[in-house]
Amino acid sequence: MLLIEGVREWVFFIGLFVLVFAYSVGEKYRQFSQLDFSKPQEIYAQVVLQYPKSVEKTLKNGTRKIEHYFVLKLSDTNNNIFYTTSKEDLKSIANRYIRLYGQIQKCSFLQFFKSCYVFAYSISLLHKRDYRDTIRDFIDKQHAQAAEGASAGNLYRALFIADPLDKQWRDVSNKLGLAHIIAISGFHLGVLSGVFYLVFAPLYRYCQHRYFPYRNEAYDLGALILILMFGYLLILDYQPSFFRSFVMAVLGFLIYYSGIRLLSFSLLFFVCLFCIALFPSLLINIGFILSVAGVFYIFLFIKHCPKMHKIFYAILFNFAIFFNIAPIVHYFFPYFTPYQLISIPVSIAFIVFFPLSLGLHALGFGGVMDKFLLQGAALNPPFIEYYAPGIFVLAYVGLSLCAIYSKKMYVLLNLWSIGFFIVLLWRYL
Repeated sequence: MLLIEGVREWVFFIGLFVLVFAYSVGEKYRQFSQLDFSKPQEIYAQVVLQYPKSVEKTLKNGTRKIEHYFVLKLSDTNNNIFYTTSKEDLKSIANRYIRLYGQIQKCSFLQFFKSCYVFAYSISLLHKRDYRDTIRDFIDKQHAQAAEGASAGNLYRALFIADPLDKQWRDVSNKLGLAHIIAISGFHLGVLSGVFYLVFAPLYRYCQHRYFPYRNEAYDLGALILILMFGYLLILDYQPSFFRSFVMAVLGFLIYYSGIRLLSFSLLFFVCLFCIALFPSLLINIGFILSVAGVFYIFLFIKHCPKMHKIFYAILFNFAIFFNIAPIVHYFFPYFTPYQLISIPVSIAFIVFFPLSLGLHALGFGGVMDKFLLQGAALNPPFIEYYAPGIFVLAYVGLSLCAIYSKKMYVLLNLWSIGFFIVLLWRYL
C-alpha cells in the first residue's frame, strides 16, 4: 500500500500544497516590498557567518595594494539573508545581533530569495544574545585553539548545533567530501534516534513487563524520541536538512500502523512538497537539495539491491551512495580528489563517534580527541576543480527517476556514476 493512492488524492494534496506555497511566497513578497532601495535604512539581524577576504587592487600610479576586509552574512528577523562587508578591524562577532544602517543594493525578488547585498555605513552590536551561546561557551571551554587557527570547538559546534565551519575546516571537509557528514542532516537524526532507543529500551522493557504489558514499545519509545528530536530541531532553528528528516520521521511514525510502505518514493515526494510549501526558499537551498538527493539514492539502493550478509551490504551501500550522489554534488561544488573515498569509512566510524563525542562533552571531557582532529585540520590533499554541466546533471536526474521503475536503469545509473568518478580520476591524474 502506498502513502497516497489515486489521482484524486494526489490532486487534492498537490492543490493544498500549492495554496500553502502561494501564501508563503506572498508573505515573502510582502517582506521584499518593504525594502527601500532608494535610501539608507536600518536592518536588525544576526551575524550568521564572518570571514576575512582580501583583494588585490591596482592604484592610479600603477602600484598594487592588497585590501583586507570582512564579509558578514546576516539573517534578519524574518530569516532573510543579507551580505555586507566591513574594512574595520572587527573582532569576532559571529552569532551576535547587530543594528546595521546602510543602503540595500537593488535586487530582484528572485535574488531576495537567496540574498541581497547591503552597503554598510555603520554597524553596532546589540545587547541581545543568541540562546545557543551558553552551549557554544560550554563546548569551547573544553577545547584549546591551535596555533594555526583551527579550533576543534568550531568543528564540534558545527556537529552539534549547526554552526558554520571556519575556513580551514570548511576547506578540508569540502576537499575530502566530508561536508555531508559534518552538516547536520537525517544521518545525525538516525544516529541519535538509534542511541536513544538503545538507552531507553532496557528500562522501558523492565517497566513494561511489571506495570504495562499491554503497551507497544515501538510506539511509546518512538513518540518519546520524536519529542526529543523536536526539541533538538528547535535548538537548530529548523536547519533545512534536519527539518526534512524530522518531517519524514514524523510521517513515518504516524503511518507505521496503517500498512503503508514507509520506504516509498511517494513519502519522500510528499515531504518535499510539505517542506517547500512552508519554506519556499528551500527550493534553492543546496543543503536541502543534497539531503533529498541522498535519501532518494538510499531508497533506490534498498529497492533494487538484493539482500546479503550485513557487512557486505553495509559496504556496498556506502559505495553506492558515494558514487550515486557525486554527479549532483559536482553541480554545486567543484572539488575532487581520490582521497574523498575516505568519507566511506569515516561515515561508518561516525555512527560511533557522534554519540560518543556528545557524551564526552556532556561529561566535560570533549577535548580528548583534539590532537587527532587538529592533525586532520592540517591536511591539504591535492585536488582538481570540476563543475558538472547542467545538461549532464539533468540527464542524470532523468535516469535516476527512471531507475525507480526499472532495475536495468538502476544498473545503468551506477555504471554512469562510476564512469563519472573514473573520468574525474583521469583528469586528476
